Amino acid sequence: MRRRISASVIAAVLATGLLATACGGSDDSSDDPLPGADTGSSASPDPTEGEGEGDEADDETGEDELPEDGIDRPEINLPDDVNNVFEEVDTDDPVELAVLADQEHAINAVDEAITSGDTKVPSLPFYQADMALLESVEVISSMHDDKLSFGGITRYYNRSLEMQSETAAVSSYCRDTSESYLIDLETGEKEPDGGTTHFTSRQQVNDAGVWQTVTLEARDGEGRCER
Repeated sequence: MRRRISASVIAAVLATGLLATACGGSDDSSDDPLPGADTGSSASPDPTEGEGEGDEADDETGEDELPEDGIDRPEINLPDDVNNVFEEVDTDDPVELAVLADQEHAINAVDEAITSGDTKVPSLPFYQADMALLESVEVISSMHDDKLSFGGITRYYNRSLEMQSETAAVSSYCRDTSESYLIDLETGEKEPDGGTTHFTSRQQVNDAGVWQTVTLEARDGEGRCER
C-alpha cells in the first residue's frame, strides 16, 4: 500500500493505505534529529517538476508554470518516473496563488524525501512545519525501513481554498493514484497503486513569506472525490 502523510489520523492511515511509501536511502536517516521548522535558504530556484507526459488536461499545471515570487527556495529533485499533476484552481488572487503554489511545493517536497529515503532534504522543513513536518518524518522513516518506493502519475484535483486571515488558509483536495505504482526496492517488483484520498490542510505564512503546511489530514476518497 502507498501511504502519505496525515496530521491527525496517522495510525488509521497506515492501516488503510492513505499515506505514500518511502524508498531506501541512508540507513541512519530515521535516527537523525527532526529537521527544524525554519525556512532555510538556497540560491537555486525550484527545477521543473511534475512535467507533463503529454496526457494532462488543459486545466492542469506542473510546478514549472507556478508564479515566481522572488523567494530563494531549495531545489526539489524527483525521479524521472514520478510525475505529480495539479489541477488548476480558478483564482487570480496573488495571495491565493501563492498559497496554492506552496501547497504544491510541499507535496513535491514530501515525495522528494520519500523517493530519496532522506528525511533531511532541505525542501521538507522549508514547506512544512509543526505536526505536518513531524509526522511526515515519522512516516517517511518507517516506510524507508520497509524498502518501498513509488513511481508513475499522481493527480491532484477538486482543490478548494479558504483564506482564514492574512496569515492562515485552509484547503482541501483529492489525490488519484490509479496511474502510479509501488516499487519493492529489494526485488524491483512493481504493483499497482490505485485509489483516491481526500486531504484537508492548514497553511500558515512564515517570516520569509512561505506558506508552510502545518497540518494535513487524510481520509478515504470514496464518496468525497467524485470528478
